[in-house]
Amino acid sequence: MRRFRNIRGLARALLLAIGAAALSGGASAAEPLTTADKVALQSTMAQYIEQHTVGDAFLHVDPVSGVVEKLYPATQHPMIVRLKDVVVLCADLRTQDGKMVNADFYAARDNGQFVIFQTEIGNRAPLQALVMKGAASLLE
Repeated sequence: MRRFRNIRGLARALLLAIGAAALSGGASAAEPLTTADKVALQSTMAQYIEQHTVGDAFLHVDPVSGVVEKLYPATQHPMIVRLKDVVVLCADLRTQDGKMVNADFYAARDNGQFVIFQTEIGNRAPLQALVMKGAASLLE
């Protein structure tokens, strides 16, 4: 499993977490997450990135330009957002020229394990909108 470290990314995540906590209305959670769940989620995200890496990069098609971007893991955020039975994990990926791009990984339980079923690359707006309207909330 790769370990991602980047102080600026972590600082951004913490600022987003503080803002999300202040703005969220507290989405309901079906089943509380244990510390073991949180560790499993972070591991699931790292494995997902590793398994979906082509060559040495995580590929993403820019939906506006159609350009296939090569992205490289930079930082896993400790932040977890809850949307009822779904959890959202966040990470920073970096472009070839060093620009940071946020990545949100949506996961759900399946037979006791977490499965990532959707990713949003460079598109934090949907998650922020869910937090703003109280449908999602930051886990402490």
